Amino acid sequence: KWWDKDGAPNMVEIHSMQEFIDALSNAGDRLVIVDFYARHCNGCRTLYPKLCKIAKEHPEVLFLKINYDDNTEICKALNVKVLPLFFVYRAQGHLESFSCTISKVRAGLKISL
Repeated sequence: KWWDKDGAPNMVEIHSMQEFIDALSNAGDRLVIVDFYARHCNGCRTLYPKLCKIAKEHPEVLFLKINYDDNTEICKALNVKVLPLFFVYRAQGHLESFSCTISKVRAGLKISL
């Protein structure tokens, strides 16, 4: 189960829309990065170790993981159509959405706080 390995304490698996709303509400002014993934997605599996590393390097950032296959209601409501996909939130709301490959991460994806 690659999606369960090596996670950092600031990586939280989301199982419902209510959990997602609560996590965003409770994040305060923290930066929140939402990772939409699927177990069968090779790009998601390839990115996961790098995401874990970034999460460990930035404990002040909250990382939410949403499994597409187990949470189709959330994904449809948020218009998730491609994986891997990341949403970025802060207290003022949704800031950014982007799909990402390992080559983008290697090129220097940075977290700006």
